[in-house]
Amino acid sequence: MIKPFQIVWELIEFGIQALFVYVFAIIILIGLLVIAINDHTPVKHIEYIQIGQGSMAEGKECTRPAGCRILEDGTIEW
Repeated sequence: MIKPFQIVWELIEFGIQALFVYVFAIIILIGLLVIAINDHTPVKHIEYIQIGQGSMAEGKECTRPAGCRILEDGTIEW
């Protein structure tokens, strides 16, 4: 004998299970994408260098668009 309510209920159950699996798979893919993007993003480390007080008193100003290089000994390459 055909039970129409049981067939409809089983279809609803199957739909809920399939929806759960697809949503779970999408969440995993988004998580993997975020991890992949964060692994390849360069981290910028900022180092502060103490420059002597007399270095800027000379009246020189860095006018290069890329900026002037500060050497390890604290001198500035104009």
